[in-house]
Amino acid sequence: MEHTLRAVDYGKYLLEHEPGDPAIVLPCLYLHDIGWSRVDYQDFIKATPAQKKDCISLRQHMQEGAKLAAGILERLDYDSDRSDRIVAIIAVHDEPEAVIAMQDLNATLVMEADRLDRYGPESIRRYQAMFGEAYAAWQESKILRLEGLDAWFKTETAKTLSRKLAHEIGLFEP
Repeated sequence: MEHTLRAVDYGKYLLEHEPGDPAIVLPCLYLHDIGWSRVDYQDFIKATPAQKKDCISLRQHMQEGAKLAAGILERLDYDSDRSDRIVAIIAVHDEPEAVIAMQDLNATLVMEADRLDRYGPESIRRYQAMFGEAYAAWQESKILRLEGLDAWFKTETAKTLSRKLAHEIGLFEP
């Protein structure tokens, strides 16, 4: 839950500086990871940082999350066009290439807000709690975060904030 709330806060910050649609971005961020409740994610927990992107549970959580979100939005009688976009974004939110291919600023902002929570002191504590004390200091994890600064962040606001957070955790130090 802490991750979700931080992602929402990052999303709100991005929306203050970028022209996204809060009625799409914020519901996406609140709902983006609910699919984890429906999958066995032991493969994800045990994977190295570089292996995580290929875990079956990673894809499953996006698929299940999209289904759950569709049901929630339908019960709320949420705008159908926005609901369709929210569900489509949730279905790919952890696949940067797919998000970027959507050419949708809202999808980009969701990905950026979610990915920003890989940086910053609270994020490092989260990763250590989930994957063990050594995970955040692991060289492979650091390399992925450094590469992510260029690959994941497309808006100027997210580029600036991600680098600020990366500095706070000493990512640029040898």
